[in-house]
Amino acid sequence: MCRIMPVTFLLLLGNPYLLAADRAPGAAARAKQVASFLDEHTFAVVRVDFARMQVKPLVDKVARLIPIAKLAETPEEVQRDLQRTREAFLRTGARTLYFVYTLADVARGAPLFIVPLAEGAKADQLHAIFEKEAPLCERRGDVLVAGNRWANQWLRELEPTPRPELVEAFKAAGDAAIQVLLLPPPYSRRVIEELMPTLPAPLGGRPSTILTEGVLWGALSVDGPPRMSVRLVIQSRDAQAATALRTMWLDFLRRLSVQEKARGMVRDFDTAFRLLTPQVEGSRVVLTLSEEDGSLNALLEMIGPPLEAARARTHRTQSMSNLKRLALAMHFYHDRHKTFPPVGSTGPDGKPLLSWRVHLLPHLDQRELYEQFHLDEPWDSPHNRELIDKMPAVFRCPASKFSAKQGLSTYRVVSGKGTVFPPDQAVRLRDIADGTSNTIMIVEVDDDRAVIWTKPEGLPYDPDNPGRGLGGQFHGGFNAAFCDGSVRFLPQTIKPAILRLLLIRNDRTPVPPPSEW
Repeated sequence: MCRIMPVTFLLLLGNPYLLAADRAPGAAARAKQVASFLDEHTFAVVRVDFARMQVKPLVDKVARLIPIAKLAETPEEVQRDLQRTREAFLRTGARTLYFVYTLADVARGAPLFIVPLAEGAKADQLHAIFEKEAPLCERRGDVLVAGNRWANQWLRELEPTPRPELVEAFKAAGDAAIQVLLLPPPYSRRVIEELMPTLPAPLGGRPSTILTEGVLWGALSVDGPPRMSVRLVIQSRDAQAATALRTMWLDFLRRLSVQEKARGMVRDFDTAFRLLTPQVEGSRVVLTLSEEDGSLNALLEMIGPPLEAARARTHRTQSMSNLKRLALAMHFYHDRHKTFPPVGSTGPDGKPLLSWRVHLLPHLDQRELYEQFHLDEPWDSPHNRELIDKMPAVFRCPASKFSAKQGLSTYRVVSGKGTVFPPDQAVRLRDIADGTSNTIMIVEVDDDRAVIWTKPEGLPYDPDNPGRGLGGQFHGGFNAAFCDGSVRFLPQTIKPAILRLLLIRNDRTPVPPPSEW
């Protein structure tokens, strides 16, 4: 069950490669399956047909467009987990999953899951899939309903509200395997008109009736193969309202087109403007993108590279934030123990036990995890090995191909004679003779030199090639935390002589200004 929510998230944002399947129930039948679970606060219904989903190409393409790293998983792990979920779901004899979203979900924390039970479907096996995230799992007529602990009370108090637009929205979505219905609650129009009679300036400053009469409901459908297509239909009150909504959207795009930041996020904004121009068909606004006519791929090509660059900038900033937290934790450790932590703790016999990262845990709001370790045992003891996959995300560069649960850290300390982490002693602040602002404490390394986070192993200092292994996460350089708590992005072209000065704490040689690095 843990993969079902990311499945839908990926499908909505990315590329839903699908497999051929038997024709599913029509619009009226689909509406009937969920109608009794919609109330006046329901605002969206999502339908996913697992029988038509092909996982590998889905993840491969979506991985280019969204930061899967934010899920703390690699694309390969996402693919594997989604495939397992899909296979487990289909083994039950079911094929379709609905997500019903209401405003109560803000407090409930999750949507309601509805699974139509085809003949022969195994409800007990479906319960096993849902039980971790949806402890409520019960059969109601021809469907199985699942939700979290709040859903039980919500269902007891539920008073279904007729939503006549439901059938029309399913019809507009066609027979696509992925259908997303936007169903604004009826009262939302009145609230918007009363509280915001005029739209904000970025939306043109026009009457809000353009929205309330222009968007009665919406239907997004995604289908394929052999050619993927995405179709958005918005139902307006009439043709005049549809035309006004389209005009407002085009005005919004024109305002964006003159903003330097917006143009920088799209490779060819003028072409994107054309591709994102919807048509008015009667009382509906319709936008279609497909691989058949090349429009979908063209738009993805325009968005992909700028998005990748923006993602890299975000990851670089996140990595700097991680290093700042680690540097601060180092100083908290020093305040308590009067030294920085050694590369790793050792037992009475001198054998290495656990890395400096483990001993920083109490200073990173991770005391509960710290107390789970057997501190008198090595990192690879049977007990301590069980904790490797609990690595906090702060020890991993967001740009790394590894996920946090793989337990590989891309932040290391350089260990060698004269560094802040020599192999034979714990260093004090006063031992940093060259100044804390001129001495590197922690470095960002490439994935080839990532190390199990609990393993007490420093990055060996190589005076002949001090930059070996540094960088690789970002183009042009790497982040490094200094002993004063600052974090700097050092260029990959930094001179070895300069890097040696920054890594050695007590050579008493002045460091040239950055312009000479």
